[in-house]
Amino acid sequence: MKKILILVFVLLITLLINITLLCLPKRYTVLTYHDFTTGKPENNMQKNIDDFEREMKYLYKNNYKTLTLKDMECFYDKKCVLPRKSVLITMDDGWKNEYELALPILKKYNLNAVIFYVGNNYDGNNSNFIDKNDMEDIKNNYPNIEIASHTFNKHYETAYTEDVKSLDSDFKDMKKIINTKYLAYPYGKYSDNYIKALKENNYKLAFTFGPDKEHRKFSIKDNRYKIPRINVSTTYPYYKYVIRLLPF
Repeated sequence: MKKILILVFVLLITLLINITLLCLPKRYTVLTYHDFTTGKPENNMQKNIDDFEREMKYLYKNNYKTLTLKDMECFYDKKCVLPRKSVLITMDDGWKNEYELALPILKKYNLNAVIFYVGNNYDGNNSNFIDKNDMEDIKNNYPNIEIASHTFNKHYETAYTEDVKSLDSDFKDMKKIINTKYLAYPYGKYSDNYIKALKENNYKLAFTFGPDKEHRKFSIKDNRYKIPRINVSTTYPYYKYVIRLLPF
């Protein structure tokens, strides 16, 4: 009799958990990386490439759907339902080591990802960043990688304070490099003017970046121009990474 009562109790708890999960809005994770190294990271934003591969291998082995920006747009248009085990992988700035170290791993595990690129590096003026030759190689050999905007030449903390005309000019410069509908705000900072300029230039989604409430999962309730992302920093423990991927 005691065993039967225990079994009934476990079944009721399991049922209650499942009902609760069904009632809660589905929440998903946008992972954010910056530059990579084969050695010891020099700062909190840099990621050891072996740690990155461990995280990507986890997604692969556990059958996560790695989203595209088109998937995200479809979701916010309420035309698509995302599987519970979905994740968007993003990398900011367009560092050369993203191209050299991270992209081969993403290709190895057949995972989609987005590089939010600073467009004024396109002509090769800074050897630390991806240039037009790298972009061509990505286009030809990495179909799983998308390139979107991190602005053309406004990658500084106060860019969000500028007027619509100034932001509009930057969007038009970026369009000469990449014809994209998606942007990650530099330093995660945005304003009403920024969102107005995005809409006027037919941008469909924009992504924030920490700290505080911006370091969380997203759901359909989030504004499509304020989609939060989680920074997978050097000090981010693996167990926390795994927990953050849970779809609730």
